[in-house]
Amino acid sequence: MTSNTTVALHHILLKSPLLADDIVKELELGADFADLAKEYSACPSANNEGFAGYHNLDTLPTGIVKALSAWDGGTPYTKPARTQFGLHILKPVSKLERQVITDDGADEFSNEEGEFSGEENSQTLDNQGSAES
Repeated sequence: MTSNTTVALHHILLKSPLLADDIVKELELGADFADLAKEYSACPSANNEGFAGYHNLDTLPTGIVKALSAWDGGTPYTKPARTQFGLHILKPVSKLERQVITDDGADEFSNEEGEFSGEENSQTLDNQGSAES
């Protein structure tokens, strides 16, 4: 199944995790995301204030999709997200309209008590093949 969800991607790509904490602290103190992207981002989008264009969610690395999905809107940027390219600090334009589910971490799904259980909705078959709850 493919997604039709397109997002505007604004990010600061860092090759060193040592810079991530400092940049997040600067953002917390009110620094301008675009200025930090110009100065520190290792992506060519640094020349465009961190704007890397519009992307379909299905084409983005899982780390970026997870960070966008987890973003609660409490700050104008996400926590650093790791991908094969490095660390990304993202500046989402809006909250994703739906929850994103990825293949990795499938064992993280749980019931309301925080426990994973496949038995809650299970049914057994009697000898005639009819379902019993």
